[in-house]
Order: sequence, then C-alpha cells, then structure tokens
Amino acid sequence: MLAGIFTGILLAAYLGPGPLGIYSYSLSFIMLFSPLISLGYDGYIARDIILEKDKPGHILGSSALMKVFGSILAIVLIWFFIYSDTSLPQETVLIIKVLSASFLLYPFDVFDIWFRSRMKSKAASISKITALVLINVLKIVFIYLKAPLVGFAWLYVAEFVVNGILQLFFYIKMEPGNIRRWVVTAQRIRFVMVETWPLFISTFSYMIYNRIDQIMIGKMLGNESVGIFSAAGKISDLPVALILVLNSAIYPFQAAQYKNDLARFHRQYNILTQLYTLVSYLLLLIVLLSAGFIMGIYPHSFAAGIPVLQIEFLGLVFVFNSGLRNAYLSLTGNQRYLLYTTLAAAVINILLNYFLIPYHGINGAAWASTISEFIALLLLNSAFPKIRYIFKVQVKGLIPVGLFLKGTAHL
Repeated sequence: MLAGIFTGILLAAYLGPGPLGIYSYSLSFIMLFSPLISLGYDGYIARDIILEKDKPGHILGSSALMKVFGSILAIVLIWFFIYSDTSLPQETVLIIKVLSASFLLYPFDVFDIWFRSRMKSKAASISKITALVLINVLKIVFIYLKAPLVGFAWLYVAEFVVNGILQLFFYIKMEPGNIRRWVVTAQRIRFVMVETWPLFISTFSYMIYNRIDQIMIGKMLGNESVGIFSAAGKISDLPVALILVLNSAIYPFQAAQYKNDLARFHRQYNILTQLYTLVSYLLLLIVLLSAGFIMGIYPHSFAAGIPVLQIEFLGLVFVFNSGLRNAYLSLTGNQRYLLYTTLAAAVINILLNYFLIPYHGINGAAWASTISEFIALLLLNSAFPKIRYIFKVQVKGLIPVGLFLKGTAHL
C-alpha cells in the first residue's frame, strides 16, 4: 500500500490534475461494479474451507465460476453505462474500458483465499509483492518515458495478470492435482446466494460511500477537480494503511482475550480506542499546521487540495476512533450492523455531496465524507441497543484521559 501511494504521488505529479482526474474518475467508476464479482463473500470462503462446511473442491470450483460470471456481468454493465452516457469524453471511455479488463483476473483470487485458509500465505505474499514491485518499477519507467495515460491504465491491469499467473503457479506446485478435483455444484451456488445478499449490499454500499465523491465531482466540476481531490486522498490514505496494519496485528490477541478473559478484552478495547484516537489528534494537528508543506510534494497546480487534506484528516479522527469497531462486531457476532451503518453512510454521503459540491466545490466533497464518517462510524452506533456499548467506548475515546490513569500500563 505504501509503495502504491508513493508511485501514486509520482504519477499525480507527472500527469497533473486533468489527466489524473480522468484516471481517478475511471477507477472509481469501475470499482462501483466490483461487488458483483465477489458478492461480498470472499471473507467467508476461507471460513467455510476451515470449518469444512463443504468439500474444498466444491467451494473453490463454484466460487471461481461465480466470479467468472460476475466479472463478465460487471464488464457488460460498465460498457452499457459508458456508452449510454454521451457526455463522457472519448479518453475517459477508453480508460474505463481498459481498467475494466482487470475484472477478468478477479477469479484468480480464489487461490489467495485457499493459501490463507491453509496457513500458506507465504506463496500469496510472494505473488503480490512480485507483482507490486514489478508494476511500480514499470510505472516509474513509464513516467520517465513520458508515456500516455492509457499506458498506466494497462499497467493497472498488468498487476492483476502477474499476480494471477503467480498464484496459479504456486497453487499447482503446492497442491498438485487438486485443481482437477474442482467441481461446480448447484447446492453450493444456492448456499452462497442465500447467505451473501446482506454482505453484497454492505460491500456495494461501502463502494458507493468510498468512491461516489470522485464520480460526483467529475460530473459537477470536471476532471481537474477530481485530480486535485484524489491527490489529497493519496496522502490521507497513508494513516488508513497504518491502521489496517495495526488491526491485522492486534486482531489475534483480541480474539484470544475475548475467548479467555472477557473483562480484560473490554479493558483493552477501551484503552486501544483511546490510543487510536489520540494518534489521530496528533496527525490532525500536524496536518493543520503543515498542510501547505505536505501538499508541496505535488506541483503548484494541486494547491487547491490543501483545505481538502485538512478536512479529510478531521474525518480520520472518526476513522481511527472506530478503528476496532469491526473487530468487536465480528467477535461478538453482530456483523449485520455493518450493513445498516454502511448503507446509511452511502445514502448520507450521496445527499451531502449533492448539496455541498455545487456551493463549496471539492471542499464540500471532503466535508461530506467527514460528516458521513461521524454519523456512520460513531453516531449510528447509539441507535442500536446491541452495539450501544461501542458508542459509549468511542465517545469516551474522544477524550482519551484513560491513557494517563494508573492501572493501564499492564493492559
């Protein structure tokens, strides 16, 4: 993620706001259709393999076929919409078409899921790191050679190709003959369709919430504004990458404490929420004082992104404050509330963007995201009795005095 952000910054500096806006708009557009491929079920394929809810060959074979059909459906819908929208420039149409080709490689994800379920993530990691390094080096070469925008779109697809081929190679090498035992069963497909519809809605809502701002900016303000907005977003993605890494490291310990010592689990959850929030305050202070210097990594044409960066880091306070919420919901069996809050966030974000962008431009889109994060990640937790405890922990976390009290060091 850090490598991608670094080369993204170089790419933004090379392309400038206009072409970067076309690329960001196109990527956001295709990602709206990506939930059709996985149906939101990817995270549960490994679970079903581990718990032996079905034969591995049935799970992998059926999942791969569903991803193939989902990929084709997503591409068909993307092409239908871009040709129905006569206002789209030809260059944008071309970039969207190229980027959408990456969907054809999504079925290779089943290999990554298999490796994780069998505690063989080394193979998947080698594949991803190899693809990441190779493509990011090529991006730098393309920048040096002053390649056209469509070249970078093809590099995006190439990363999926390299990763997919390597995953297939490692699977065949480590599980010889297993791929011949893959089968597709109607029973498995029905099971997935029945179980995944809430996950699909949740994933689709998250994609709308996460990507709709750039699409609406493109429609209302133009590609240059999208480019400036997305450039600021590259910087605010860095703390999000940090919190994802931290959560991955912390989750096994949370799960162990939840199973063995529930009281200590809750103490840790309280203290870690306060710690996360304190870190977000420090990051916000740094950005408020030095946003101009930070945005200086881009050419002067991106200077309008300075207030966007400051507003986005204000929103990150609520992202960090709720950083452990998903883990808590998962461990307590209340994942369904993610569906409600994510769906609400998507609707709220669309409405706020619709009213704020015409009057406040890209700053309005940043405020729309921040307000949506406050409502969806914090406020809505108080609306459901079963997760009201999370709301209380997060409110307490906004004033992290517990970090400085005696008796917390041993936690």
